[in-house]
Amino acid sequence: MHHPQERVSILRREVAAFKMRAAQLSPADWERPSACAGWTCAEVAAHLVGQDFSLRVTRGLSGDFSPPPGSPPVEQHDEAAFAQSIFQRAFATKERDGTQLTATLFYRLDEAVRVFEQTPAAQWETLCYWPPGPEPARVMLDMRISELSMHAWDIFSRFDPDYRLAAAVPVLMDTVPRAVRRAFRPDPALTRPLCFRFRIDRPMPAVYDLIFSRYGAHLETVNPATAAADTDPAPAITFQCDGETWVMTMYGRRSLDAAITSGRLTYTGDAALAQSFAARFVGG
Repeated sequence: MHHPQERVSILRREVAAFKMRAAQLSPADWERPSACAGWTCAEVAAHLVGQDFSLRVTRGLSGDFSPPPGSPPVEQHDEAAFAQSIFQRAFATKERDGTQLTATLFYRLDEAVRVFEQTPAAQWETLCYWPPGPEPARVMLDMRISELSMHAWDIFSRFDPDYRLAAAVPVLMDTVPRAVRRAFRPDPALTRPLCFRFRIDRPMPAVYDLIFSRYGAHLETVNPATAAADTDPAPAITFQCDGETWVMTMYGRRSLDAAITSGRLTYTGDAALAQSFAARFVGG
């Protein structure tokens, strides 16, 4: 397992890089469409402002992982409602903060860095509130990095077609299981589990099995040394790609067809099954 302090250093660098790039954007730039369908760059920034990681971690470290005011109880969590609330909160935040949106975002990002820098080594496993269920502080750190890094791509790739996720890829790979939970839905028509395998070659070798069932989808990590052995269920198809392509596909930023056409992703198995995977993706 990675050391949380290594991830704190990544967060610090990601925040500094984000602030440097964001400071160069004009008011007109912020109103341009982002890579998030239906959102402007400013609305993506507002979404980042509305993510209260600092409050949730601070409360958790003090022993309180109950819902903060205005947040739903875990037992009432609903994925569709959760996704809708994210949209609504982003638009409301943009309206509320207006011309101060960037300054507010910079403050919130710096606040997150301070909170995680000051997290005691003995408390990284302390639970903090998260709508689908409490998460350890170290996982909240990974989610803060992944949200910032992916949404930075949503904004800055509009101005730099070569913008890359770079150092954040290993963190994002660790958060893909949460993206899977939101990207796929239960399929009552499945009478037995269906497995799609992903082999990642860099920045570090990894093998994942994405398993669909009538109850939803989940991700299992496979030991690369034993990935050739029989598994249950056996992979129906195997995809090969690099870590950034894996992350971009599972987070809905690059379609499976586009990844295949560009040569960034290849597969072995039936083409119809590959297309069935793409059809199952609904996003968060």
